[in-house]
Amino acid sequence: MKPLLSRGIAGGALALVAVLIGLAVLAVGGILGWEFTNSNWFCTNACHAVHPEEPVAHAESPHARVQCVECHMGRVPTLKAMVLKTEHAHELWSMIVGYDRPVVAKTLKPARIACEACHWPATAHDDTVRVKKHYDADAKSTETTTRLILHTGFGAIREADARGIHWHVENTVQYAAVDPQKQEIPWVQVTYADGRTDTFTDAASKLPAAQRDQLPRKTMDCIDCHNASGHPFPNPEDRVDAAIYASQLRQSIPDIKARVMAVMKELAALDEKGVVSKETVAKLVDDAGSRYRQEAGGAAAPAGGDEFRRVLTDILGKSVFSAPEVSWRTFPANGAHKDFPGCFRCHDGKHLNAKGQAIRLQCNLCHNVPEVQREGGPAPVASTAIPGMRQPPTHLEPNFMHDHRTRLDPSCAGCHGKTEFGRDGGSFCANPACHGRKWPQVNLNVVSR
Repeated sequence: MKPLLSRGIAGGALALVAVLIGLAVLAVGGILGWEFTNSNWFCTNACHAVHPEEPVAHAESPHARVQCVECHMGRVPTLKAMVLKTEHAHELWSMIVGYDRPVVAKTLKPARIACEACHWPATAHDDTVRVKKHYDADAKSTETTTRLILHTGFGAIREADARGIHWHVENTVQYAAVDPQKQEIPWVQVTYADGRTDTFTDAASKLPAAQRDQLPRKTMDCIDCHNASGHPFPNPEDRVDAAIYASQLRQSIPDIKARVMAVMKELAALDEKGVVSKETVAKLVDDAGSRYRQEAGGAAAPAGGDEFRRVLTDILGKSVFSAPEVSWRTFPANGAHKDFPGCFRCHDGKHLNAKGQAIRLQCNLCHNVPEVQREGGPAPVASTAIPGMRQPPTHLEPNFMHDHRTRLDPSCAGCHGKTEFGRDGGSFCANPACHGRKWPQVNLNVVSR
């Protein structure tokens, strides 16, 4: 009996050990599998290889070292993450039948889950300086420098008149959008600390009020402006300017900006016909380099031609998309207002409250008046003659931007200097960043006087 008992105990022990080993293998395999499904490689190859531009853009973004899941699921507990992944299991079918193009995020995690783990909103930030370089498509690729001071801090904490970009998250702002990418916003409501509300509707919108009132409301957070922080698709011309500024393209080469933009224009024409491929891009680059060698002449032509090819290949490789119907314009960036409406989706002079007051449009709410200097031109004019002086009460009125043209009088020179309208940047009112550009989204004539 004892041998049999001993053999039984031994067999049971072996079975238990086998079970434990099996469980350990499963546990390790499960952990490794879980970590693998959280990796950027899995997200961008196993799932989103159908949209290869996304990982390229992510690698160039300020969040290049942030894992996909940290934003798209948020930094949530493991069990919560499992639930989130399970909820999206039905999208596996799309991997077989194909995605709708372009791929657009229909839902984004609230900022408190996706952003605020790193970007804690209660932290006040000082103003930040930005320097922008632009080069004209002329013989000298003439440089224009624009300097901006961004009011990034939390306005009500720092300033009595509650200015600053992050005013929008310090106060409760709700909005309703017509389209999935939230480019058309006909309704905005602000709730102040004392409980008062102010509702603004787009006076130029053709959407019937009944339909507008049925649109879902969303509380504004970080992602409503910083929507392209993880996957930026910049204007290709901005890439060219950056290459010249970094001396990857030498400004000294005659017509270098014009030559690059000519290729861009040729590519855009082909793209409209839906005939762009990697081979097409390579041929465009090769032909452009050959033309450079033939037309430029001189000792610098061979080197310049090689440089031209190399940089063009890099820029176009990041600007040409795998699907002909997708381009950098497909993905609007809302953090500014140069290439897309951005801030002007609401600050456009057309969103009026019951009193006929527009959402404030003053440029210096979010940044100072830009200082612009053109290469070989006059020195830039400072934003104000007296640094740090506060704006007079008239400048803080909601409709000031509509009315400032009619309020022009000799007293303006006390702060802004001599008034000379134009585009040379030689005076405050001739600032080419403001009066020398067209802002099609802004309508300063909606408010009746």
